Amino acid sequence: MLNRISACILAAFVLLAAGIGAQADERILKFVSDIDVARDGTLTVTETITVRAEGNQIKRGIFRDIPLAVEGANGRIYKAGFKLLSVQQDGVPAPYHINENSQGVRIYVGEENTFLEAGNYTYTFSYETDRQIRFFEDHDEVYWNATGNEWIFPVDEAIARVVLPKGVKASEWTAYTGGYGETGKAFEARSAQGGSEVIFRTTQVLPPYEGLSVNVSLPKGAITPPSDAEKLEYFVNDYRSELIGGAGVLLVLLYYFAAWWMVGRDPAEGVVFPRFSPPAGISPALAKYIQNQGFGDGGWVALSAACLNLAVKKRLRLEEEDGDTTLVLNRTGREGQIPGFGLPKGEAALEEWLSGRDSPLPLNKTNGKSIQALGRKFRAAIERESRDVYFRTNKRFLIPGSILSLVTIVALLAFGGLQPGQEGFVIIFLVFSMFATVFAINIGKAIFRFASMKLRMALIFVVFGLGVAGAAFGAFHVNGGVDSLPVLPFIAVALVALNILFFFLISAPTALGRQALDEIEGLQMYLSVAEKERLNMAKVPDMSTDHFEELLPYAVALGVEKPWAKAFEAWLTTAAGAAVAASYHPGWYGGSHFDARHVSDSLGRTASSMAGSFQSSLPAPKSSSSGSSGSSGGFSGGGGGGGGGGGW
Repeated sequence: MLNRISACILAAFVLLAAGIGAQADERILKFVSDIDVARDGTLTVTETITVRAEGNQIKRGIFRDIPLAVEGANGRIYKAGFKLLSVQQDGVPAPYHINENSQGVRIYVGEENTFLEAGNYTYTFSYETDRQIRFFEDHDEVYWNATGNEWIFPVDEAIARVVLPKGVKASEWTAYTGGYGETGKAFEARSAQGGSEVIFRTTQVLPPYEGLSVNVSLPKGAITPPSDAEKLEYFVNDYRSELIGGAGVLLVLLYYFAAWWMVGRDPAEGVVFPRFSPPAGISPALAKYIQNQGFGDGGWVALSAACLNLAVKKRLRLEEEDGDTTLVLNRTGREGQIPGFGLPKGEAALEEWLSGRDSPLPLNKTNGKSIQALGRKFRAAIERESRDVYFRTNKRFLIPGSILSLVTIVALLAFGGLQPGQEGFVIIFLVFSMFATVFAINIGKAIFRFASMKLRMALIFVVFGLGVAGAAFGAFHVNGGVDSLPVLPFIAVALVALNILFFFLISAPTALGRQALDEIEGLQMYLSVAEKERLNMAKVPDMSTDHFEELLPYAVALGVEKPWAKAFEAWLTTAAGAAVAASYHPGWYGGSHFDARHVSDSLGRTASSMAGSFQSSLPAPKSSSSGSSGSSGGFSGGGGGGGGGGGW
């Protein structure tokens, strides 16, 4: 008997504890969604949500997430309209605030400093939304995620009431329960008001992150479809990224083409044939400046060529010791002579600077600032004399194109209607594009230095194609499919490619510059051919030490010093004879590692590495730092509406 009494008391205690625990649970006791369908397709939705608050999650009130990103028939995501009509708590207007983003809105009900007592509260949200009706060939459809699948609370009971326009009767209806993508059937449904109203009710509790979606089919024509004007408005709104971006790219392209047509077209190339002597009036440094259309590499190769040319003229001596090259001005027999007299501008500036220094210049880090100053004076001397004489950079014509490109990007960010979830990708892509642009321009300069125009154009468009493919690949994986590819990366790639392309195309040689380029290319052709091919050339001059040394600075300037030194070495060790080869040592060069039998290795290496010595000697740049550290196949979660919520 005692055991029975103890068991009854224990059972009662367990039931009481379970009841208290259930009662203390924060949950949605009832979720009622009334969906009033207008003839024009506008939905007026009233959601009445009764919750149990215990001060755990629901402290001040609840929040409701309402997505507005809708998937159209073509798979493209567009944004539905939304207008909040009212927010109530227990039947009276309630304080609220809204946070908006590209995916929808979040409505917070309650006040920051006002906390709720434990108990039951009823919240009512009323809002209008459009572009939610689905139109098929044989019927129209209301497919609505009534509760949403993102609630963090269980829902004890959910009711959805779909009210159709006057005179319209539902032809079919169904619903889905469960988590996103599930097709559960834990509901019952019936029609009312002669078929113009369909009511759905869940038959079991919806756990957190499960919801109720309803689908009601209507006779075709029950809802007035959008007019042609509305379709055009929707099209412009949905595809404004493509329209803005396409117009921007077209405008930038038209501008650059017009600018190129006016100032960027190259004069016709002349006949290029091997030339055995330097172009008249063009020094090695100037030849480099003309061929490269400027000092894109900082001018250090041109400066190296100028040093060699001064050395060959016996006005400078190059001394090598322990890996360092030292520039030593030759003053023997030149007392009283004005520094720089009778020299081309660049070489004159070099000799004047060395003369003013009054001491040799080792090319090492210790003299970094001095070398930097020498480089500035050397470049300025050549540019003062030659600017706009042999070519025109026309870089000022890039400014309007860059501004138009920037305006296009800003317009896309401000008015382009980015697809949901693309903001982070776009920001990363734009930052990457800035670095890629700088990298591409620097690489492009190196390519353009040696490539023909056809090869240049081909390489640019290959890079452009790879950029588009890369943007597509990245966007595909970030956004999860072709239908959601963002437009902005493609527009940005196109704009970057156009600016890079015309960065090179907008500059053009003058008529004098075109003639000089033809002569320089002919000299480069002669300096770079193999010895056997050189012997087959008509009227080719005999190789000699004077001929080799005269053209060596040009070979360095034009990047063909190795084949030219090889050709001289072959002549020196064969045709010149062993005695000449053994005794050869240039008077302008002093180095303990010089080997007359391997001129191309010792002398050629010294000549080609001098530009690197200049650059490696420069002081490191200062770094900046901071001082601070349906009937068509449905499922739960499908259709319009949806979202979820929680407490705050």
